[in-house]
Amino acid sequence: MTRMIFVRHGQSIGNLEGRFYGHLDGALTDKGVAQAKKAAQYLENMKIDVAYASDLIRAYETGRIVAEPHGLDVIPERELRELYAGKWENMTLDELPVKFPESVRTWVTDIGNSCPDGGESVRELSVRISRAVWRIAEENDGKTVLIATHATPIRTLACGWFGKSIEEMQSVEWVKNASVSIVNYDTENRTTKVELYDEASFMGDMVTALPKGV
Repeated sequence: MTRMIFVRHGQSIGNLEGRFYGHLDGALTDKGVAQAKKAAQYLENMKIDVAYASDLIRAYETGRIVAEPHGLDVIPERELRELYAGKWENMTLDELPVKFPESVRTWVTDIGNSCPDGGESVRELSVRISRAVWRIAEENDGKTVLIATHATPIRTLACGWFGKSIEEMQSVEWVKNASVSIVNYDTENRTTKVELYDEASFMGDMVTALPKGV
């Protein structure tokens, strides 16, 4: 059994500006750093043996801040990245439905079957992130692992955690910035059990989330 602690990155510049960042490597805002520090305080008394993060700076820096009280270095993992958004990268959420009305409509109404123009499909992301997380769980069997990653990867993983298919992803909520989800991965039986999902109350009035309709 591997205990996996998932933390979404704190507020990024892309979040603040309402842009679809995907693989674009934008930093945390000052508020995002403060959110990550709140997550670090929330988790400082929990046992964490090893820390991984997406190699994109917004997630990696969040992971570094959360791992610091435990004296851990963060292992960067490219496969923990956000969805590659192709032509959508760095576009504002207002521009996207104007330039790509059909694909954005699918994203909003049936995200599990969607794909940004020229980018990675959500289904492809689901396979990528699930493969990476199971590998990390198996390599660290019996340990508690921190994983700092992004909103869409966590949402696709949550489908599996809650016994939903990727086609049912629309019914799974986005997690908030710097929120904490804890899931036990049974590496022998290939099952998961959720302890905590999208916990963000420790941030008080600093909570931020993706806008409705994304």
